[in-house]
Amino acid sequence: MLILFSLAALTVVLVLVWRSKNEFNAVTIALSLILGGATGNLWDRIVDGKVTDFLDFYVGLHHWPPFNLADSAIVTGALLLAWKMRFAPTKEHGL
Repeated sequence: MLILFSLAALTVVLVLVWRSKNEFNAVTIALSLILGGATGNLWDRIVDGKVTDFLDFYVGLHHWPPFNLADSAIVTGALLLAWKMRFAPTKEHGL
């Protein structure tokens, strides 16, 4: 089920990247990060049957949940995309 969901999400992101192939801006960078991270996790899931999280950090007694570079790319891309959507110039309708 996770593989099918990942393939569907990859298809959507790939179409969005393909539609903006002549542009190079923060949105295409964000989508590319998401695409690359999702591809990496999908590859792990297909080849190993699971995604291997190998980065494990502690800050004092606090344990950060383990993650991998693909997860970092997805989160960075999603945050960049959310930031661009939040602070995008708005067009006023009407007058």
